[in-house]
Amino acid sequence: LVYASSPPLFVGGAGMLLSILKSIPMVFEIRDLWPESAVELGELNNPTAIKLSTLLEESCYHRARAIITVTAGIRRKLIDRGFNAEKIHLIPNGANTSLFTYRDSGRRDVRKQFALNSEFLILYAGIFGIAQGLETLVEAAWRLRSEENIKFLLVGEGPTKSEITDLAHQYHLSNIILHPQVPRSDIPDFFSAADISIIPLRKIELFKGALPSKMFDSWSCECPVLLCVDGEAREILESANGGIYIPPEDAEILAAVVTKLYHDPSRLSEFGMNGRRFTERYYSREALAKKLTRLLQSVIN
Repeated sequence: LVYASSPPLFVGGAGMLLSILKSIPMVFEIRDLWPESAVELGELNNPTAIKLSTLLEESCYHRARAIITVTAGIRRKLIDRGFNAEKIHLIPNGANTSLFTYRDSGRRDVRKQFALNSEFLILYAGIFGIAQGLETLVEAAWRLRSEENIKFLLVGEGPTKSEITDLAHQYHLSNIILHPQVPRSDIPDFFSAADISIIPLRKIELFKGALPSKMFDSWSCECPVLLCVDGEAREILESANGGIYIPPEDAEILAAVVTKLYHDPSRLSEFGMNGRRFTERYYSREALAKKLTRLLQSVIN
């Protein structure tokens, strides 16, 4: 049984992969639509590469015994493209609610590490990529540069890290902290230290079907969310009442909302508790793993 993730964009190994798919029953998991996402982001524009990547993508779908999607939006897109709805199963992202939990000690340690006392801390923890549009966070920090008690902490690595670092230095910002990637086991400490976490994606139609797992990791640590993603993720955020939606790539609104929440800590506490309860009930990894196990067993049988 091969359990695969998003189709690769390279073409060199396509023949070997397809020969494997002919002989092995496969469950194919889709976390992003490729090559569609790469084309939308401008990372892939060669017509031949797009054609071959799409051929590989569709070959995987056709040969899979079952297809797993992590969002309802991706599932709808595949059905609209004519793929068999009966073999497309929704198993969304979720959180390990045992690992991701609020930690008093973690809050103290992280705040001590960055010399933070009562400052209001906005956390981004994740990849520094083209899709995230982290320039918006830097622009918002620039708008809030006179607010000494409001700090941004950006944790992670990625292809745009140097650009984001250069932009923050260009603005001479003292309210933004850039930190290297940390082990996943330490991430709950950072969520515990933050007053709110921010989850951004660029303003692209395709991302209305995205459902970032960081939203559930944050909630599992009782950390409320500023969500800069429209569509399916926004609907879940509002159902959980676990934070506030902000239009993607809008630094002005982001700065205004941060200022408002800074003066309303009780509301943040409510958002965090709501998110934890919602994640435990609907998006715990334990429950989702049981669903995946049943599906894999059915394929084997």
